[in-house]
Amino acid sequence: MTATIEELMGQIFELLKLSQEETRRETKDQLNQLNTHLTLLSTQVSQVEQRVSDLEDVENQVETSTSQIQSELEDLQIKLDEMENRSRRSNLRFVGVPEEIEKASSVTKAVSELICKTILLDRAETGDLSIMRAHRVPFIRPANSKYSRTILVNFGDYRIKEQILSQARKAREFKMDDSFSFCVFSDMSVTAAHRRCEFVGLIDNFKRLGAPVGIAQLAKLKVLYKGQAKVFQNVQEARNILELLKKQRGGS
Repeated sequence: MTATIEELMGQIFELLKLSQEETRRETKDQLNQLNTHLTLLSTQVSQVEQRVSDLEDVENQVETSTSQIQSELEDLQIKLDEMENRSRRSNLRFVGVPEEIEKASSVTKAVSELICKTILLDRAETGDLSIMRAHRVPFIRPANSKYSRTILVNFGDYRIKEQILSQARKAREFKMDDSFSFCVFSDMSVTAAHRRCEFVGLIDNFKRLGAPVGIAQLAKLKVLYKGQAKVFQNVQEARNILELLKKQRGGS
């Protein structure tokens, strides 16, 4: 009986031993499989990280290229605007002249008489103003409109154009036989006109800080900064200098 129990215990022990070994083998196989999967996942993660890094490099290159292209485009726009304004340098705009004045004659003749009677009186006898072209700015004007279209005048002699513009800056406004008033302005592109308006808004701020300042070449701001004359085409750059001056004045 005792032998039988010992045999049974031995058999049970052998069975447990076999079961443990089987469990160990299965566990080891599973761990190996997990290690294989982890290695594969690690490789895939490394590949993904490399691709992300490559994409970030490409993105940075694209951003740099975009910034360069944007800068070049801005430079080209400035140069194009300068070329346009150079082509207009001999032009003047007459604003407020009634449409009726050229009914009896051409616009060129009407403008010539207007200039001689109100602006350049010394040329009244000769009437020689070297006007090459003169016409109303083309846009549809309602029949009952009280506003007249601007007259665009091109001068063959730049000096005469500058004389008229100089008088216009002093007088601000001219009167024709007490019948109507008109103003004369430089002819410039829309971009230059907007930039000039923004610069004019900054001039008083510079003057309050004691910085010599003025408009140069239609739509550029000229400022004396640290003993040097700086000319700005970019409004934001002018604002940056203004802020620096404010800090310097405030800190002194």
